[in-house]
Amino acid sequence: MRKTFITLLTILGIAAAHAEDYPYMMFQTNDGTILTMASASLTITFSEGNMMLSNGAESKTIALADLKKMCFASDPAGIESTPENEMDEPVEVFTITGIFVGKYENVEKARTTLERGIYVVKSKNHNLKIAVQ
Repeated sequence: MRKTFITLLTILGIAAAHAEDYPYMMFQTNDGTILTMASASLTITFSEGNMMLSNGAESKTIALADLKKMCFASDPAGIESTPENEMDEPVEVFTITGIFVGKYENVEKARTTLERGIYVVKSKNHNLKIAVQ
């Protein structure tokens, strides 16, 4: 546990050097839930197997055992936009809360099949948000 903690602190220290380019920090849990917080004034503390996040405006706690991924992001949803016409490849679709919806041949097939709503579409090389009306 101590080695993991030291490694994590080292990674955070290296990442902090480039954090000014990214106004958000994204955390993903094992169940696919994505939490994004403004990185300005963000403090991260660890206690009893939990990671506590606070940026002055909001506070959250995530069990370290549930943490799958954390990274800096330029968008509050942690998604970089890609034009749909560049995504003629197999995609996975998720709700905006991170729930897996299904796999589709391409974005257009997903769009014609999905119910009305906003979705996150991921391919091997791109991520995209779409609105189905």
